[in-house]
Amino acid sequence: MRYLARTRRELGFPTPFNVLGPLTNPVVPDRAVIGVHSKTLGPVMAEALKILGRRNYAVVCGDENLDEISIAGLSHVWHIQQDGEIKSYTIHPQDFGVPCHPLSAAAGSTLEDNVATLKRLLGNELEDRDVPVRDFVLVNTGFLLFVAGVAESMKEGAALARIALESGKAHALLKDFAQTTQTLKAEEEAKAAEH
Repeated sequence: MRYLARTRRELGFPTPFNVLGPLTNPVVPDRAVIGVHSKTLGPVMAEALKILGRRNYAVVCGDENLDEISIAGLSHVWHIQQDGEIKSYTIHPQDFGVPCHPLSAAAGSTLEDNVATLKRLLGNELEDRDVPVRDFVLVNTGFLLFVAGVAESMKEGAALARIALESGKAHALLKDFAQTTQTLKAEEEAKAAEH
């Protein structure tokens, strides 16, 4: 799948691989949130995950056919419970304790602008224009923490995500992750050079 990623991005529209990727991923976490780009795919993806034995998974689709939870309004959820029952419901940014924002207010721009926004977000140095992006992060991370069982509610999940951002913990984790992946890459390249 990774060899097709560049071509899929260049196409500029969803392909069957957008659906197959989560179903064929060899990493199988105990709990997960998976976004789909169409509300009609939500129940189909949830049923496929259920057949594969996945439990405590949630499939989400923003009302705008966004493959994540929307900051602009309603999002649809198909939540596979521990017993295999699929519960369908909708959620709203207010469920996380944050206001709605137009998607355009949270949209990315150039690589340089996106990097600058991320640095402000992780450095807790937000400008007014960054608030919709932060809230977008809070609802999506908050929902993941809820599904993962870390938070009792979506609102608590968003609060935990806010604490991680504001305390610098999220920034420290990202730096550790980047350093670890660079170390692993260097080790892999060294092994390949030996052969």
